[in-house]
Amino acid sequence: MTDTLTRSLFAADTVTETALAETQRHTRFWVGHSGETIPGSEVADYLDALRELLETRGWVPSYRGDDSELPELDESLSLKAMLLSAWRHVREALGPDRGPITLTGARVQVDGGDADVVGGRVLDALVAGLTGVRTAHATAWVARKGRTWDEVRDLLAAAADFARTHGPR
Repeated sequence: MTDTLTRSLFAADTVTETALAETQRHTRFWVGHSGETIPGSEVADYLDALRELLETRGWVPSYRGDDSELPELDESLSLKAMLLSAWRHVREALGPDRGPITLTGARVQVDGGDADVVGGRVLDALVAGLTGVRTAHATAWVARKGRTWDEVRDLLAAAADFARTHGPR
């Protein structure tokens, strides 16, 4: 994997310093919802799994609400038949081989529990460092129009590296 974009966007000293400041500002930065401290290596493995899933499935910044695939409603169907049909379409749409997904969709699918909570903080801290805005959120940054897969992949790689390097052992 090339690190050109990672080096140019996320490896700047100011990005790292800002992200480190966030870890120190929040005394529970590395603590998951379980109340336990999550090792940096566990967070990094989770972030790597997100990147690998998005590389495999493909990434989209957001879902466009294209309902052209939905069948017309047959009002003569029984309630049971309608519900079964709706369930099949939902299951197909959310299935593991459905095609490209968003970062949020990947986070739901990988379901890292505490690692997802802390990984989200790491992603947000790096985006805050990049943008200079403390309240920036990675999910919004990733979904911005014009964002590229290379930028998203590099954010995930930089976040995994940050967690391995600066997270608790």
